[in-house]
Amino acid sequence: MLNVQRFSSKLDNIKPTIFSLITNLANEYKAINLGQGFPDFDGPDFVKNAATKAIQEGKNQYCPSIGIKELRKAIADKYEKFHDVKFDFNSEITVCSGATEAIFSTLFALLNPGDEVILFEPFYDAYSALCYFTGATPRFVRIAPDYSIDFKQLQAQVSSMTKCVVFTNPHNPTGKIFSQDEVEQIGNICSDCFLIADEVYEHITYDPYVPISSIPAFRDRAITISSTAKTFSLTGWKIGYSLADESISKRIRMVHQFVTFCTSTPLQYAMVKALEAPVEYYESLKRSYLEKRDLLNSILQEAGFKTYPPQGSYYIMADITDFGYDDDTKFCEYLIKEVGVAAIPMSAFYSENKPLKHLIRFCFAKRNEILEMAGRRLSKL
Repeated sequence: MLNVQRFSSKLDNIKPTIFSLITNLANEYKAINLGQGFPDFDGPDFVKNAATKAIQEGKNQYCPSIGIKELRKAIADKYEKFHDVKFDFNSEITVCSGATEAIFSTLFALLNPGDEVILFEPFYDAYSALCYFTGATPRFVRIAPDYSIDFKQLQAQVSSMTKCVVFTNPHNPTGKIFSQDEVEQIGNICSDCFLIADEVYEHITYDPYVPISSIPAFRDRAITISSTAKTFSLTGWKIGYSLADESISKRIRMVHQFVTFCTSTPLQYAMVKALEAPVEYYESLKRSYLEKRDLLNSILQEAGFKTYPPQGSYYIMADITDFGYDDDTKFCEYLIKEVGVAAIPMSAFYSENKPLKHLIRFCFAKRNEILEMAGRRLSKL
C-alpha cells in the first residue's frame, strides 16, 4: 500500500462535498431531492435551439481561451443594461467553465501560501477547499440565522495577512442579500483587500439587490463572479465568467488558460442568444421562483418547521429544534430514509469551530408538483 505521506498535504483539510453525499443517499432511498441546488426542469427552448444550431454550423472547435468575443460583449451589454456599469469586453471579462472555475482561477491569481481569506459562514463549501488548495488560510465571520453580520467580528479577523474577502450575494446557503451599506462596510473594513463577490443568483432576488460592480469606490479591486446556469436553468452547461479590472483579469486569464483553456464553444454561442433575452424573461423568472419560495415555505411551516424565507436564491433554511434532534446530519439522514425527502445539513457549510447544527436547507428549484409531493411526505412529521 502506498504511504499516504506521498500524497499532497493540501488535501488534508478537504472533505467530500456534501452535495454528492446527500444526492447519492437520496438516489439510494428514492427520496425527493430538495438538497442539491439544481432545477428539475429544463432551460428555455430558444437557448437550447441556439446550441443545436451552433453545433450544426460547425462551431465545435477550440475558441479563444478568454471566451468568444460575442459572448464577452453580450455580458458587457447586460451589465450596462441592468446595472449601468461598463466593462471592457476585450480586457475585463473572462469566460470560464462555471462560476466555481472562475473562483478557482481568481483565487490562484491572487493568493500566495500564508495569505488569509475572509469567508462568511455558512459558506458555499468550495470556497474553503479552494483556499486550502492555494495554501492560504480561511478566516471566518458568522452570518446569524436572522441574516445580521457582526462587523466587530469582521474587523477582528482582518490582519496584515488578509489578502481578500469572498462572499455570495445573494448568499448561498442562507438566501441573504447583502445590502449596499453592508457591502460598503465590508469593503471599508477590508480596505486593503480584493473583494470577490459571487453573484450567480443575481436575477433570483425578492428584495432590493446591488451588485458590487456598481459601487465605484471598489471598481479597481472588486472581482464579480457570475454564471448563466442559475438564470437559464442549465446548470450542466457550466458557462461562468469573471469581471474585473484589466490588471486583475490578466492574472485570472493566466491561470484559466492552464485549467480548462477554454469553455464549450457551441454553448457559448447559445448563451449569446440567452443574454439577448428581453427584460420580461428575467421578470418571469423572478415571479416563478417567488411562487415556489412561498409554496415551499408554506409546506415547511405546515410540517412544523420554523423557516427563514430567503431574500434571494432558491433555498430556504429551516430550524429542526422542535423535532427533538440536536444533529442536523442525523436529521437529514432520517428525512431521506424514513420520510423520503432530501435536504442539506447546514453544518456542512461551517468551519469546525462550533458549527450550528439545528438548521437544514431545502431547495425549491423544482416543479410545483414535486414540491407538493414533498409536502405530502413531510406531513408525516
